[in-house]
Amino acid sequence: MSEKNVVEKTKQPLTKQDIKAFLRRLGIKNDDTLVVHSSLSKLGFVIGSVQAVLEALNETVKDGTIVMPAHTGDNSDPREFQHPPIPESWHALYREHYPAFNKETSPLRGMGKIATQFLAMKDTLRSNHPVVSFTAKGKMAEHIAADQPLSPMFGLDSPLGRVYRAGGKILLLGSGFETCSAFHVSEILSGVVGKTDEQAAIIKNGLREWVTYEDYEYDEDDFKKVGERLRSTHIVTTYKIGLGDAHIMDIKEAVDEAARIIKDLRTTKEAS
Repeated sequence: MSEKNVVEKTKQPLTKQDIKAFLRRLGIKNDDTLVVHSSLSKLGFVIGSVQAVLEALNETVKDGTIVMPAHTGDNSDPREFQHPPIPESWHALYREHYPAFNKETSPLRGMGKIATQFLAMKDTLRSNHPVVSFTAKGKMAEHIAADQPLSPMFGLDSPLGRVYRAGGKILLLGSGFETCSAFHVSEILSGVVGKTDEQAAIIKNGLREWVTYEDYEYDEDDFKKVGERLRSTHIVTTYKIGLGDAHIMDIKEAVDEAARIIKDLRTTKEAS
């Protein structure tokens, strides 16, 4: 959505104080560990834009930890690219020359303005996965962003898995359920997801190398259905904010129930 459209559709702009009050109304506490997926445009016009949102989050969770995705989807098999696809004749050159993942310089892809600016904040740490790194700031940041296994990228020893085991919450701030990466943990726990080969450029033994590794065949196509079913069980609470919705949920309750839902959805799909 363009900035002009955001202004035209916004009836009353949001301030940092408005957002802080909203976060408190959602039940977010000072010491929470909070995984945040966000869409700035869905909040409508925010006075102070990204800065106001990040200050509201940091001041609300001042004694806890904030976690955001910092994914680098371009560092993967070019055969899978869809938005846009690239010519097959480029694939070998791409694999040979794509830069290895670097926590300091690898750019985010499709994570939005809030997550991008969060990465640049002082004391924000980033995990080291070449495709699905996460950022963390606060009390548990070092633990959450510590060495992340190459595979499974969303396993119980990934940043999301660590939040799941420690207890925390998921906030979809203007984002839909399809962005909820914690549901990938649910896919693993469901026991019905197969394996596939993934590729990425990494530093190995001090040298840049294009590697192939096995991981789960993650698929977010049914995450919207998963989220709607969670809403019907009252695990998810939804509130209107700006031009969109905010969804809040306990990560362990949501992931466990989502695993059961995914198993049901995909077993039924295979049978039909």
